[in-house]
Amino acid sequence: MNQLKQKLAVASCLIAVPFALFADEVTLSSPDGKTSITGELLSFDDTTYVLDTSIGELRLSRVWTICEGEACPEPIAELELAILANGPETNSLLQDLINGFASTQDLIGSPVVDATGAASSIELLDSAGTEIEGNVDITVQAIGTGFEELRNGAADLYLSTTAVPAEIADQAVLAGQPDPRGQGRERVIALDALVPIVHPSNPVRAVSLDELSQIAAGRIKNWSEVGGNDAPIRMLLPAEGSTLAATFGELVLEPNRVRLRRTSERAENEIQAVAAVVADVNAITITSRSGSGAAEVLPIRQSCGPLAYASDFAIKAEEYPLSQRVYTYTSGAAQTSFKTDFLEYMSSEGAQTLIEGAGYVDQTIELQPISVQGTRLTSAILSAGSGVALELVQKFAQDLTSADRLSTTFRFTSASSELDSKSQSDVERMVAYLNTEEARNREILVIGFSDNVGRFDLNERLALLRATSVRDALVAASGGDGLTARIAISAYGPLAPVGCNDSANGRESNRRVEIWMR
Repeated sequence: MNQLKQKLAVASCLIAVPFALFADEVTLSSPDGKTSITGELLSFDDTTYVLDTSIGELRLSRVWTICEGEACPEPIAELELAILANGPETNSLLQDLINGFASTQDLIGSPVVDATGAASSIELLDSAGTEIEGNVDITVQAIGTGFEELRNGAADLYLSTTAVPAEIADQAVLAGQPDPRGQGRERVIALDALVPIVHPSNPVRAVSLDELSQIAAGRIKNWSEVGGNDAPIRMLLPAEGSTLAATFGELVLEPNRVRLRRTSERAENEIQAVAAVVADVNAITITSRSGSGAAEVLPIRQSCGPLAYASDFAIKAEEYPLSQRVYTYTSGAAQTSFKTDFLEYMSSEGAQTLIEGAGYVDQTIELQPISVQGTRLTSAILSAGSGVALELVQKFAQDLTSADRLSTTFRFTSASSELDSKSQSDVERMVAYLNTEEARNREILVIGFSDNVGRFDLNERLALLRATSVRDALVAASGGDGLTARIAISAYGPLAPVGCNDSANGRESNRRVEIWMR
């Protein structure tokens, strides 16, 4: 990793040697390593390499290349970043992370605010606070424009609560640019969730996603229709065009085939919506858990029975139906060591503390004993029916009698046993935890599950294949070779679902691999 950092730093951040003559051999490579060319470095003017190659003289930009060889110009420290965020909420988190990272570099972050009072950049001052050493530009940008700026090199990073849309990623690939979904370019740095909130004195204590969509559409108008008082419902929808509105539409409205009225009341922003709910006993809105404030968060009543609470554990396991990932995406350009170090910092233990302090859910591993998983066992029994499946439920209960479940849950790309980008990063985190003093003497259970679509035996086989894939990834990771003798793999197919199999999101939640210890 250190060698890679050095390569990235050399490519992006170089000392100015105007048209210096080198006449030594170097290799210039694309950041993804797929294309490279070797030749004599004739000159470099801080922006362009001039290379004498077997196919003639070439001029190549330093921004899109990595230089390897003794003749490559020496790097200098370049403390500059241009970062985009997809909304005011992620912008606030971004500022906390930049300031936290600055402190690890013996720097002080000083915000520069615009006319609205929002930070448009953060100046990086020396430890005395007297000299400007660098600058981080911060811009809130809608997802389409944000990824376009990332693609053309106008931005270094994009922080988003929405995954890159497939059409945008496919366009990049067709244009010959790196896939933003590729390993190392897409990272999950934090977790959050959408939650319905009401006034603390509202007697309603749960709501289904169907009811929530009907309330939003104005079809359910009175609280008595969902078990509350005889009073009109005031629904405040997220601001038009906001990330919250888009995610609410994707996770709640579209699956329930609901369209909103043009006359629906909308909040100007998340802060206003939460304030209105806290002030009005008959109001309800949808917001991020990180921004829910003093309002009452309602659990989701699932169609198959269990209540889903927006607890830290449920969000970390991505079992709460409205869970969200907070992503960072990087450009295809070569990265300086400063940018690379910032990326790594966002996954560090110090950053997790800041993420939790900002109201988001961090990715530290949490344990939950089998004793608080009663709903899981009930679901397993109900989904088993009889015969072989019921015997498997009994084995499931026996195996986990004295076990603790870990919050990190491994998930996969669609219709495969290949770990998704978050799970690939989770492997390293999981191995580190399993080697800690509190975990190192316990047996590790790697358990695969599936949805209930198709034959039971085929689902059980697919679940075992995925569990095996996770076991192999853990053992192959740095520090994982010592885990081999401690790991046992098993699979229970569609038993013990954590989501409802009557919805696409529920089925996706059920296709998972859990880690338990006993």
